[in-house]
Amino acid sequence: MIKKILRALARAASQQPDSAPKRHSNPMIYRWRCECGAKSRGSDTKADTEYNAQRHQWREGVGHPMPKVYAFDEA
Repeated sequence: MIKKILRALARAASQQPDSAPKRHSNPMIYRWRCECGAKSRGSDTKADTEYNAQRHQWREGVGHPMPKVYAFDEA
């Protein structure tokens, strides 16, 4: 009985069209740039880029502006 149910479920799953929305294949990537002319050396996720921008600000000392984080399109 259970085998019949499992076979029916497998058959139904294999016959369904792949109508699920496709996920974006490339996640959004971000970079940062600062008023002092410094910029990120690579692309990363938003959270990591924000942290790297903050680290730049910390290294430069008190009063240094916070770098701007922006989305980067490689296309």
